[in-house]
Amino acid sequence: MKPSIKSTILLLVIYLSFISLGLPDGVLGVAWPLMRLQFQQPIEAASWIILIVLPLSALSSIMATRVGAKIGYGSVTAGSAFLTAASLIGIGWSNSFGGLVLFSLGLGIGQGAVDALLNDYVAKHYSARHMSWLHGFWGVGATSGPSLMAITLAAGTVWNQGYFRIGGLQLIIALVLVLSFTLWDSSSNTSKATTKHTGKFKPRMLFGIAFYFLYVGAELGVGLWTSTAFVVGRGMSPAQAGAYVGLYYGSIMAGRFLIGALANRIPQHTLIRGGLSLSALGVVGLIALNHPLLWGISLIFVGGGFAPLYPAMMHETPKRYTPQDAGLAVGLQIGFSYLGGTIITNLLGRLMDMGLVSWLYPMILGLIVIMMIVAERYRSAALHALQRNML
Repeated sequence: MKPSIKSTILLLVIYLSFISLGLPDGVLGVAWPLMRLQFQQPIEAASWIILIVLPLSALSSIMATRVGAKIGYGSVTAGSAFLTAASLIGIGWSNSFGGLVLFSLGLGIGQGAVDALLNDYVAKHYSARHMSWLHGFWGVGATSGPSLMAITLAAGTVWNQGYFRIGGLQLIIALVLVLSFTLWDSSSNTSKATTKHTGKFKPRMLFGIAFYFLYVGAELGVGLWTSTAFVVGRGMSPAQAGAYVGLYYGSIMAGRFLIGALANRIPQHTLIRGGLSLSALGVVGLIALNHPLLWGISLIFVGGGFAPLYPAMMHETPKRYTPQDAGLAVGLQIGFSYLGGTIITNLLGRLMDMGLVSWLYPMILGLIVIMMIVAERYRSAALHALQRNML
């Protein structure tokens, strides 16, 4: 097979892997209003699952590059997809909160490895356009999972069937990924070459770490708790609220594909500034407006604003460091992003369980404002380092 054709097929496989990565995201938030009643759990118990899943994702993301160098990118990617498929199907079979906890372990391990491995590879080998599209395909999965669960609930079917269907789709993707093993030979060799030297920590990496800590906490906080906030605080049905969550993830997906077409023409820092401003506007709408149609439009603004943030900042990372330092920075950013998702979603869940449902979106707005400050400080520090030739 010619190298160009092989590279194109490999890119399509990487996109498929990110659909697989996104499928489980948001599903728990849609199903939780019904699951918690069956399991006799408080509202905040959903955040306990996050407390299990995301630290495991952080750990596997930090180890992913080394593991991928030893056993191959294809093996890690396909194995992770099989693990998450088995976990989703296991959750569907669960009739207790303990079963949900048990099978959530596999979700955490499987998702973190794919996330770090492929972000690092695409950031180093493809343009900003492909990085944005990569996360757009995550959006395909993240939209499909909640939407499939919402459709299942709207049809009057139990939430378990939703998990079975999503798990089955994940299993099909895993089988396709197994067929791609031979495509990963060259990328595995590349990974070995780039991981021989350990990167050196730079103080300005703290800005990138802080940005991802806050961003994933905000993105996941909206995705996990919006359904509960709309059901408990605004009187929606679980199926209708789930459709709104699907709309939110769909706007992230659409935004990333649209931005991908323009990413090579627009500076990444401009995308970051614009995205933060648009998402802030959307959150203000969720706080101030009082009509379901306007809430939907506001969620589109939030998702559309969030769309460029993760891929744009990730693609900037290799430009701000040496190749070895960039690999370390990517791993730390992804690892701490999971930590941020854990801590922030648990804090939001605790507030909601205390009856403070109306605090959800003001808290998200506060996170966005802090991200604005951190992003500007990070860019300033990177430019200063470049001027001093201290990458």
